[in-house]
Amino acid sequence: MNEASLEKVSVEKASEDLFDFAIDRSDIKLILQSLPEDKKINRVSVEYEIQLLKILAVGWSISFFLDESSLRKELSESFWNALHSFSQQISGISSSSTGKEIDYFNILKERLDTYLKALNLYTDGSDPLAVIGPTFAEICGNEQDAHIIFLGSKVFNLSVGGVKKYLGSVQIEPQ
Repeated sequence: MNEASLEKVSVEKASEDLFDFAIDRSDIKLILQSLPEDKKINRVSVEYEIQLLKILAVGWSISFFLDESSLRKELSESFWNALHSFSQQISGISSSSTGKEIDYFNILKERLDTYLKALNLYTDGSDPLAVIGPTFAEICGNEQDAHIIFLGSKVFNLSVGGVKKYLGSVQIEPQ
């Protein structure tokens, strides 16, 4: 596909599209169905962590695929700002329903730090899936469970692939 045939979108529109993809839960429900029913897995925790991983994978992918682009900073900032606003809403709802103060954006930052630390410690950068799956399983409390390791790798891979496909289908116009 040449640049002339690509859909032209603003940074704001690209950020909105990627944000919507990051928080979309329809694929997560399908992925969770692949878990064996007889497994002793905290499905609520796994589902929660899948959503966090998907969001982080999308944010990471923006920087990764636009590494050489002048749009990298602008699109990344726009995406993370949208996510911060969304996180404040989630935090408010969660805090009022549980009676505990919850900072969803801080939870995302902590998870991102965990994944980045694992990537820096255990890989030469050639295959993040070899690290993301086991780290995901460890966060879920199922570090030895091959299904959970695979699930984390799959979510990361599908998320990164979705961002790559999207960025390959549009021409982002700077603001």
